[in-house]
Amino acid sequence: MKTLKSRNLYIAAALSLFLGPLGFLYVGWTFMVSGLIITAIFALVLSIINQPTPSVFEYLQLIIFSFHAYKLATIRNIIADDPMTSPEDINQFHSFGFSTVAMTSVLMTLAQYYSLVVGLYMAYVSFSNGKILFGILIIIFGISLIMWVVTSIFGFISSMLMVLFKVDDSYYG
Repeated sequence: MKTLKSRNLYIAAALSLFLGPLGFLYVGWTFMVSGLIITAIFALVLSIINQPTPSVFEYLQLIIFSFHAYKLATIRNIIADDPMTSPEDINQFHSFGFSTVAMTSVLMTLAQYYSLVVGLYMAYVSFSNGKILFGILIIIFGISLIMWVVTSIFGFISSMLMVLFKVDDSYYG
């Protein structure tokens, strides 16, 4: 019978803070593989979109990985510590379907964060160039528009990943 051991929440968060999606290995190897897949997809789409981003963005997104690693370790600990956990529950936790659901949440958080960073960066550039009205309009309307476009793109990609990894309603029930 497979067992599931608890993980230290802070170690999970620290590993992902310093290693990005590689830190998810501490929570489970399927999470690391899914995390690498979504990171590659995220980078590919961002290279196609080609919006200006501050160079610090790559480091700040590690905070998102860290936050989600903490949440996943919490879920793992709940499953591991529950005396009613069945072998099917453990198999479900280790499945690519479950890790895909978790990583699409990471993908959508990254998309929203990226939209905010790009919008604020564009407003900053506008303010720096003396285009105060344009900067204000970016803050009021531009960030929302960028967020709508980017989350629509990544929402579609998340749906395709769920189809690819055969995610069904059992992961949401």
